[in-house]
Amino acid sequence: MTEATGVTEVDVVVIGLGPGGEATANKLAEDGLSVVGVEKGLVGGECPYYGCVPSKMAIRAANALAESRRVPALAGGSTTVPDWTPVAKRIREQATDDWDDTVAVERLEDHGAKLLRGHGRLVGPREVEVDGQRVRARKAVVLDTGTDPGAPPVKGLDATPYWTNRDVVKLTELPTSLAIIGGGAIGCEFAQAFRRFGVEVTILEAADRIMSSEEPETSGLMTKVFAADGVRVMPGVEVEEVSHADGLFRLTLGGEVVTAEKLLVAAGRVPQIKEIGLDTVDVDPDVEHLTTDG
Repeated sequence: MTEATGVTEVDVVVIGLGPGGEATANKLAEDGLSVVGVEKGLVGGECPYYGCVPSKMAIRAANALAESRRVPALAGGSTTVPDWTPVAKRIREQATDDWDDTVAVERLEDHGAKLLRGHGRLVGPREVEVDGQRVRARKAVVLDTGTDPGAPPVKGLDATPYWTNRDVVKLTELPTSLAIIGGGAIGCEFAQAFRRFGVEVTILEAADRIMSSEEPETSGLMTKVFAADGVRVMPGVEVEEVSHADGLFRLTLGGEVVTAEKLLVAAGRVPQIKEIGLDTVDVDPDVEHLTTDG
């Protein structure tokens, strides 16, 4: 790693240190290249802190609860909500270190890479600016910026305090009822976990079936499981408007209105590529996603 005229020079700059970016930076540094990894959020990305790992902890707890037959809401419609505190504690302490990435940062540095914390932006071929500091890559810049939770363009939605996956994993107590826009992996995972903890859950899916990116057999099986659990599944619906007042969400679907105490929007992901300087390397900054040439 060298510095000249205020610009740090390294072999490779990796923008985005989610699972892919972190692994790339670690491997390249391990192989002897000088590497700078750039990350504005948590090193490790969505999966260990806001997705796969905490959601599986929630599911395991819900399965154990169902197996112990301590879920009165499944049998008789009781609104009694079992204690979520042990699950929240385990997610906070064991899965996420209270959303602290110190261990991941140390792992990165132990491999020989350097972390620059901040927003990375291309300012030309093989040159990156991170909150005013410039880094030039002699060999390559790797873009692995990941995604943010997406939200459909529904009237009124932006003005409401809806949740994304980044909110639900931090819950310390559960609502009595939950509406979920989106019947993909995240929506279905939390639908089942929360339902088995006694929450009244409704899934609203625009496609004609939940888990629409999977095989139809998967959707069919999940629908049957949810029916047995007591999850209300509404496929093929369009949410026309969302409002929030007096502690209640109201979702208008044509001639029907669905109400719930809380709303989880799990309607896909949006690539984080809009503010990374694509125009400086002759790439259309308005593209929806980046394609590779290899």
